[in-house]
Amino acid sequence: MTPFAPRRPGRPRAAAARAASATALAALAAFAAACGPSGAGDTPRPGGPPAAQAVAPAVRVDARELLRDAWVTDGRRGYFVDGADSAAASPFSLYETAWRLRLAARSGQDPHRLVDAGRLRRWTAAAERGRLDGSGLPAVAQVDLAVDALLTSGGTVDRAAVSATLEALRSGGGYRTAPAADRTDPGSTAVAVRVLTRLGLPVPEPVRAAVPRDLAALPGAAAADVPGRVVPVLQTAAALGVTGADRARAARLAEAAQASLARLDADAVRLSAEGALREAAGRLGAHLPPFDAATCDGRVLPDGGVGLPGARESDPQATYWALTLGCSAVRAPAPGAHSRAGWPGEQAREGALGASAAAVAVARSTGTTAEFAAPLARQVREVWLPRTARPAPYDTAELVDRVDLRQIARALGPAVAADVARRLPAPAVSGVPATDDARLLLSTLDARGDVTAEKALCAAGSPLRASAAGRAAGGSLVRAAWLAAAAETCHDPALRARAVATARTARLADAVYRAGSGPSFEASVIGTWIERPRTDAAAAWERAGLCRADRCAETPAALRAADHVPLRTLAALLTARTGHYDTLFPLAF
Repeated sequence: MTPFAPRRPGRPRAAAARAASATALAALAAFAAACGPSGAGDTPRPGGPPAAQAVAPAVRVDARELLRDAWVTDGRRGYFVDGADSAAASPFSLYETAWRLRLAARSGQDPHRLVDAGRLRRWTAAAERGRLDGSGLPAVAQVDLAVDALLTSGGTVDRAAVSATLEALRSGGGYRTAPAADRTDPGSTAVAVRVLTRLGLPVPEPVRAAVPRDLAALPGAAAADVPGRVVPVLQTAAALGVTGADRARAARLAEAAQASLARLDADAVRLSAEGALREAAGRLGAHLPPFDAATCDGRVLPDGGVGLPGARESDPQATYWALTLGCSAVRAPAPGAHSRAGWPGEQAREGALGASAAAVAVARSTGTTAEFAAPLARQVREVWLPRTARPAPYDTAELVDRVDLRQIARALGPAVAADVARRLPAPAVSGVPATDDARLLLSTLDARGDVTAEKALCAAGSPLRASAAGRAAGGSLVRAAWLAAAAETCHDPALRARAVATARTARLADAVYRAGSGPSFEASVIGTWIERPRTDAAAAWERAGLCRADRCAETPAALRAADHVPLRTLAALLTARTGHYDTLFPLAF
């Protein structure tokens, strides 16, 4: 199949987040050549789908606990993120989580009350091994931040794993950023030594022996000209407790480096470097002048912290160092919206609307909607509704947002649904090409419940009617889905008959449908919703290798490799187990 990813001009990260979410349209939109009739090979196969090559592990998911891990709130508003039980696709930012916990501790808050160390460990364990690939951080930084986050939150560290990871990064007397790095560097060495000494792990003798040589190799001018080159060496020297002439030389270098740093602008880089330098200087016996408390004046953002260049919100690391150094104008910002498992990354925040639509479907199945309703309703009214206020015509990404928003509003009750119906610009099908199955589907779903929009959608000459009348039978399952949705909206049995006939061409067995040549979970959800067989769909999906226990994936191969179940997928599975296939689609996009 040819995947289709909603895109919004100017919001590439939002588009990437949606594309990564394996939503129905991203997984199912296809050209008719891929899923439509192409001869005898498209007829249902009596033997059913091919068996999976291997059996995926049977994983049970506590849906209530998963929702609580995925729930991100600042105490007033809240939303959900997807992948909260995943290490391979974690929605949480290791950088944000570690530094916000450290900042909270620095400002007198109790980090233990902000996160649950056990839930935090579920995804940071991969970082202890330098394998949290989605973090965007090199392995040595992953280890450092994971250890910091776990210890600050009162958790435990796998010391053996950390030791092995760092040893794999060592080359002689130094450490590399990652296994593939060509050479060692002072910064990575300082980070590794800090972690080892913090955990009481032995520092290899070659690393200890290299410190005097590294200090001797630094000319005095380097401290004045390139203090960033000097500070990591001084950090390592301080951590290892150098003595005698080495300590005296390190102290002189520290004093020269500080004088150089003081001449720089008080940006995040300077504050971090000077904070690290002053921490090391005390242990080296250096005598540095007091930090000027007015250094940060004029650089403090509205939330009270210090940010990166051009940022509108503070950076937790820069703010931590500003407070530690004594910037009088800086105050600790509120912890911000976070989960009991950590702070979400930017892409997770961008994809929160779709994740929340899926989450409310899971919450409905588990009877936990009320637990999240009030903060989520505020998020709808105060954040998402204003964001979706642009009038028609709507592009595909905007339609996705509108449909997800309506799904959430309906789940939260009549008052929120009425607010959304009143404030959201009216649905429209104007400008939708008759060949655009995805937008026709989304426009049909968007129009549900709006009498005026439904009449326009179903009227003779509308894009929907033109597409239904002007195109040959068959097509993709996305086409079948909008035909089925339109049949319900327009009360048109003929459209429903065409939808069923189109879905049937992709059926491999009862409740199992293909995408391309093999079984597809998303295709099976839509096909089951359209045809509504009497068979047990969840059991059929398991026989087809698409599900195992409480975990499902798009293909049998994807299931064998999966380390979590997306919220939308879990919602579909839980709904299918009720046998109410009429509510199986749409759950979220």
